[in-house]
Amino acid sequence: MGRNKDPLTQYRVFIQKDKKYQYASVTIPISNPQEGKKRTTTKHLGKIENNVFYPNAEFRLLDVKERLKYIFPQNIDLSLFDQMNDISFIHSNNSNEDSTPPTGTDEERNAEVPQSEQTTVKDPSGPNEDPAVDSELDPVISSKPSDSILDQTNNRLYGSFWLLEQIGRNCGLYEDLLATFKGNVAKTHEVISLSLFPYLSNRNYNRFAKWQNTHKTLLDYQLRAPAITLLTQSITNDERMTLIKKRILRQPEGAYVDCDSTSRSAWGKCLADIRWGNNKDNEKLQNTAEVIVYSMETHEPFYYRSFPGNLPDMSTIRTVLSDLKSLNVQSKVVFILDRGYISDENLAAFIATDLPFLMCAKVRNKPIAALLLSIEYDECGLPKNMQYDPQNRLYCCQLDIPKYDGKLSDGTSVEMSGMKANLFLHPGNRMNELATLSIHIEEERALLEKAVKDNLIPKDIKKYNATFTYFKVAYKTDERENDKPIGIEYTECTDKVRKEKSQCGFFGSVMYKLDLTAEEALKAYKSRDEHEKSWDQMKNQMGFYVQRNSTEDGKDGRSFIMFVGLIMISKLRNYWKSSMYDVYESTLDMLDEMEPIRFSEYTDGSSHMTTFTGKQVQICDACHVDVPKEVMPRTIREAKERKENPKKRGRKKINTIQ
Repeated sequence: MGRNKDPLTQYRVFIQKDKKYQYASVTIPISNPQEGKKRTTTKHLGKIENNVFYPNAEFRLLDVKERLKYIFPQNIDLSLFDQMNDISFIHSNNSNEDSTPPTGTDEERNAEVPQSEQTTVKDPSGPNEDPAVDSELDPVISSKPSDSILDQTNNRLYGSFWLLEQIGRNCGLYEDLLATFKGNVAKTHEVISLSLFPYLSNRNYNRFAKWQNTHKTLLDYQLRAPAITLLTQSITNDERMTLIKKRILRQPEGAYVDCDSTSRSAWGKCLADIRWGNNKDNEKLQNTAEVIVYSMETHEPFYYRSFPGNLPDMSTIRTVLSDLKSLNVQSKVVFILDRGYISDENLAAFIATDLPFLMCAKVRNKPIAALLLSIEYDECGLPKNMQYDPQNRLYCCQLDIPKYDGKLSDGTSVEMSGMKANLFLHPGNRMNELATLSIHIEEERALLEKAVKDNLIPKDIKKYNATFTYFKVAYKTDERENDKPIGIEYTECTDKVRKEKSQCGFFGSVMYKLDLTAEEALKAYKSRDEHEKSWDQMKNQMGFYVQRNSTEDGKDGRSFIMFVGLIMISKLRNYWKSSMYDVYESTLDMLDEMEPIRFSEYTDGSSHMTTFTGKQVQICDACHVDVPKEVMPRTIREAKERKENPKKRGRKKINTIQ
């Protein structure tokens, strides 16, 4: 009778010796359905060096639950393995399950397995060897040099990375990433380290491993290009949506957020989203459209998505609303949008979902154009029913948009009610535009007068009529000769001229379910300039101005990493603008000041961080980052201690004996 199969065979780790190298390996059964045969293959999980297990890139990206199923020999040092897993997170998220994941040690996980089955896994490298139960590894066999950085004494730069990392921890980004990756500490550290690298080095990811030799990150091993590719391809859309939900839940209720898009050029054609579209960098290249939703309350982005380059802005907002609706968080924020997003379908989509919004509107849009015709002017050409705002030097008013019927993209009818229009008039611009309009009308009139005088008979009256904007041209016929054309005649389009004159010098916005005056609405809309500045950081300073991907999953992973880095860098920019604008010219100058801080690591496991200067402490205070007392200058430390524990003034009371 055959021996019972060990259900844990594919999780039992043995030491495979390949010449002078040693690997932690497992045996995986493989079946070929065509041949009907079963065979096994060996899979490496990492290297063994001096009895220490160094996981490889593929093993680091495994789910924590899956990693904890592997049974390692008892004599292997799993300290690096334990640092990769947040066990408390796993147990807290599985408290309602019937079974708990294995603990990761051979002794505990073999407790329920019979002793006869614990020693049956053989090493494929030798027929008579059983490395899984060896008490000691072969000391003669040397191992391949690992990617660990802690094998030698290091003295690396750490200040700029440390500051951004602390900003990420303070805003809850580290916690959200750890929850997104389900307790995978290694993957969290890799994403954070890669997200800050382009901003701090201005280089691509091929130089990351070399940069780690001089700069400390969250990683204790060198992350090379193949491992970076595996990381970017392992990030899923479910993890993207999870992080987006966690970031939006950190927004205050009713926060103003701006949705805007930019283009990223691409040289290749291997990605589906690369199309000829509106390249906002004015480059003659195909591009993709990147949409980011930015919060003006917390000064950070919380949503991102990539679209085809030829898709207009007004067609992307419905997808954004659909994503947020699936997360059940769409009603938490107030959208502020530029006029590229306004359309009857988009307005109907917001009203159908009862979402408040503030959207810049073109004056030629039907609801706005009808309201502009109702404005009256005095003898000087100034509006009678608009108030003057001396701060912005504009005339402004707020009017209710009459109710009308709208339609969604699927044809569903929506009652468009409750919207308000904010109208703004610049007197100087109105005068200039009216003068320009009058000049165009008179120039067209002069051309038509000359054509009538010369008895011009155009061959195609429709094409000739299309060359004039404010006049309608037709043939002048002779009834006596069977309506034969004998010239042309024209009439001025008075309704069109009146409509365009009413729009000169105006701009406006449409809002829904917002209790704001016209001046307050203009101030809220101006706040979206902060988002426009972040595009420069993303493209020029972070180096994400072009697509550097050849696969769809790699593109999604790199966009995820870019989004993580943009959160921390946007927070840093807000701190610089609010507190350090007069001291440093840019955020990069702040990081240059923090750069000399070094972190020393020794082979005995101890470490040391150099002392901060007064300017560096000032930067940390502006960014709301706590400086460890052991690295704070003595004078500043004593001053803070005196401030926290002030001494009582006056002489001490003397106890007198009566």
